[in-house]
Amino acid sequence: MNFKDRIIRATGKKTPFRMIVADMTATMNEIGKQHNAKGFALKLLAENTIASLFLSSGLKYAGTVTFTTSFAGEITKITSDSTPMGLVRAMIPQDELLTVGANEPAIVPQNISVIKLNERGKRVHESIIEAPSISMGQNLATYLLQSEQVRSAVGIEAQFNKEDPSKLDYAAGFYIEAFPDLEEKDINLLEVIVQNLPKFHELLKPEGYDLDELLDQLRGPYDLDIVRELDPKAYCPCSKERTLATLASLKTEDLKDLRKDGKDLEVTCDFCRKKYTITMQDLDDLIKERK
Repeated sequence: MNFKDRIIRATGKKTPFRMIVADMTATMNEIGKQHNAKGFALKLLAENTIASLFLSSGLKYAGTVTFTTSFAGEITKITSDSTPMGLVRAMIPQDELLTVGANEPAIVPQNISVIKLNERGKRVHESIIEAPSISMGQNLATYLLQSEQVRSAVGIEAQFNKEDPSKLDYAAGFYIEAFPDLEEKDINLLEVIVQNLPKFHELLKPEGYDLDELLDQLRGPYDLDIVRELDPKAYCPCSKERTLATLASLKTEDLKDLRKDGKDLEVTCDFCRKKYTITMQDLDDLIKERK
């Protein structure tokens, strides 16, 4: 058995639907460590990222999906980026993570925002819906129905370790999409299969999460074609060059304000928490380019 992080994409051999299962435990533990995320905040970070991952799996191009859940309360938003190749990154505002710690945050879901970029970074889709639940699976299914007219069944769950809340026991999920020509009898049968699935925690083994068993439970009587199996990876494309490009978009007066203290700036990426030093010479070069 394979207990490493995996994303398995499949379609029905004779039945028009597609299915995805994902185990993101180790990947989200890595991202959580970057942010020092713990407890419920780590759980929410993982579940939001899996939702983004399921959406990006449907892209027909090498683009990116940004899935943002906004809240009222101690955490205001969670943003996750993902690509069809299983590259992911995620963030919760750092000051909010520090405030919440390992405690369960007091939050009320507000809305879901989805932005899709193509391979050139051009925005090709943007949609905002009201978030119906704290459940990321329900939020994603609602988004798909309202914004893309896609009928789906989604289950997403992460569980943090009770003894060490800085680690996840598991972060997993499934996604079933009904193609337009799927017959009603098959839709009803798939609904019954989903309703009778084992609880997520019941598939956790001492060796890791049993993703193969989740897929077997989901397939029911249907034969599947495994389209692709991917290893997810935490990845952030940030760099000092990108940081300077962002600063270059500021007004000249703002750039001059940044250098008033005469001290180098330390800029931290919101997603991977990597720090970049912007020197006074860097700022001078940006200002000179304006002239």
